[in-house]
Amino acid sequence: MIKDIELKDFISHKDTRLEFGKGITIFVGHNGAGKSSIIDALTFALYGKHTRRSNKNLIRRGTGFASVQMNFMLNSKEYQVKRALNTSGPIMSQFELVSDSGKIVNRKIASGERGLSRGEKTSSEVAKVLGLSYEKLCVAAVVQQGELVRIIESSPKEFKELLNSLIGIERLDSAYQTMHEVIQGFRERLRDDTAGYSDDDIRRVEEEIKKSEQKFIESESVLERLDGQRNVLEEKFAALNKEIERMTPLSHMAGELQRAENLIVRHVIDVRDRMDRELVGLERLMAEAHRSLEIVKNKSEANMRLQMVRAELEDNQLQMVENEGSIGKLKGFIECAGRLQITDGRCPVCSSPVTKVNKMFDIVHIRKELDLKEEQKKKLQHERLDLKKEEQLLVEQTKQIAAAEKFLQNSGIGSDEDLLKVKLDLEGKKKDLAKLPLQIVKVGEDPSQLVIDATSKSLATEIAVLREKVKGFNHKQYTDAKLERDDISRKLLDLNRDIGIHQKTKADAKDQLGQAKQVLKQLQEASEFIGLLENVRSVVFNRDGHVGKSLRSWALKVVSSKASEYIAMFNIGISRIELAEETKEVQVSCYGRHGEIDMDSLSGGEKVAVALALRLGIAYMMGSSRLDFIILDEPTTHLDEERRKALVKIISEAFREGAGPLSQLVIITHDSDIFEDSEVDRVYRFAMTAEGSRVSIE
Repeated sequence: MIKDIELKDFISHKDTRLEFGKGITIFVGHNGAGKSSIIDALTFALYGKHTRRSNKNLIRRGTGFASVQMNFMLNSKEYQVKRALNTSGPIMSQFELVSDSGKIVNRKIASGERGLSRGEKTSSEVAKVLGLSYEKLCVAAVVQQGELVRIIESSPKEFKELLNSLIGIERLDSAYQTMHEVIQGFRERLRDDTAGYSDDDIRRVEEEIKKSEQKFIESESVLERLDGQRNVLEEKFAALNKEIERMTPLSHMAGELQRAENLIVRHVIDVRDRMDRELVGLERLMAEAHRSLEIVKNKSEANMRLQMVRAELEDNQLQMVENEGSIGKLKGFIECAGRLQITDGRCPVCSSPVTKVNKMFDIVHIRKELDLKEEQKKKLQHERLDLKKEEQLLVEQTKQIAAAEKFLQNSGIGSDEDLLKVKLDLEGKKKDLAKLPLQIVKVGEDPSQLVIDATSKSLATEIAVLREKVKGFNHKQYTDAKLERDDISRKLLDLNRDIGIHQKTKADAKDQLGQAKQVLKQLQEASEFIGLLENVRSVVFNRDGHVGKSLRSWALKVVSSKASEYIAMFNIGISRIELAEETKEVQVSCYGRHGEIDMDSLSGGEKVAVALALRLGIAYMMGSSRLDFIILDEPTTHLDEERRKALVKIISEAFREGAGPLSQLVIITHDSDIFEDSEVDRVYRFAMTAEGSRVSIE
């Protein structure tokens, strides 16, 4: 039985303390006022669990810390559990025995400890004391919205599923699935151990063993045939190799002969080409020397003329300087004369009469003199240009003379006599070139015909000796033998590769055969083990197996017995409720003084009473007789008017303090009028304010 609970900055509650006694306690308030937060506070205090997804959602907005403290009674013992958390998570948990049979104890049972998840030990100890896990408590002690309607309106098949979920049959399903996963996991490990095989592959492994045996036999046969072919080819290869070894020195001599013949041909061609180039060079030398001698002959005349032109340029420069001075003077006279012009026959200075003007101040005369000087200037400029051009030509000529002198000096030719000697040398070389063959392609029958110097003579002698030594050698026969040997060598390589492949195939087949036989043995043993596991899964963990049926049979008997006790307390004419399992459904039967009552004949209120009795029976079974309270969360939701009134009447009459099947009944509702005329022990009204949920007792 819950004694009291205190919330500080928990969800929407800033500072709320609720006391609980025996009988009916009503939580009234609008949605969002903080009524259901009490359920989360209760489960968080006991188990550190809640329905708010994240622990951060338990801390009131604007704060960083929340705590819950709860006191409850169990078998004359009072317990207290505390928990606190901040934005980082739980920071404190404590569970202690406060008193035993009225005697103060204050003995700590558990608290959050270093090395354990904070609060884990506390939750574990609470579960031991209550005999209930968090999940069982939620199913046994909290009737969720719409659950009574589901019990009333569900078909026998749906009711069976609902009952299965409430009494925990789904755990068998979970175990059934877990067992399946265990078997699949075993199969996965089996596949890992056997390179991808499982017990389903025994037939396939047997077929692979047969294939490996056949492959092994075939590989042995092919290897025997290939060995015979290799022996024949190796004999041919040895015979050809011996013949090639005999002809190889002759082939080398033939190569030396060809080299010598190529050398003598190239040597003669090189000599002839070199002589051609020498002749061309001499002819060019003669032409250039002749031209240079002609140029050098004009050296004295060119130097003299250059000196004369440069003297004329100096004289021209002096005349131009003198001319420029005269022009400047005349321009000055014109400016002065302009200021001294005679006006009306009088002097512009003293106004005395003037009869004659000096030529020095006569503008017309001065202008004529200036024009003559300007004409003289132009003439001097033209003369200077002509002299400059002539000077440039003479400079170029002297450069050519210097170049010609240098060429002649470098060539060793200083006169026409020297040039004649070069001409005679040229004619001699032409005669020597005429003696050489005009075209040489190869060495003929007599190599001595190509002898022109010591080098060619040595080569011709070597050619004659080598021709004698290689007489009778057939190069084509030698080449064909090498080609045939190479062909046999390739065939032997191919054969050896094929032999290696088949040897590997044979070895692989042998290994695969051994591995497959080992895998087959392992799979056969695993198949027997998996068969045992599947049998255990089917018999023990199948919800329709022996264990599932036994569990449901026991649960149905307990629920039927307790529901019958509760329905008799409701005084509606039903004395017994019986649950019976059929193939895929659970039938609910009701009995009165006159025997079985047709369920379809029950009124809406009677059906609500049956549903509530069944739900209390389930709570008793889940609570293992330790649970002394139950919470109805919005029990009137989805109920029509008749069923709502019936539920209120049953609760008011059957759950009065000391008379109900459980010590405490907590009802959470937003409908404040439903219990207005009913006898309840306490009413807490919830309202949302700016500071959070505010709770007042009425």
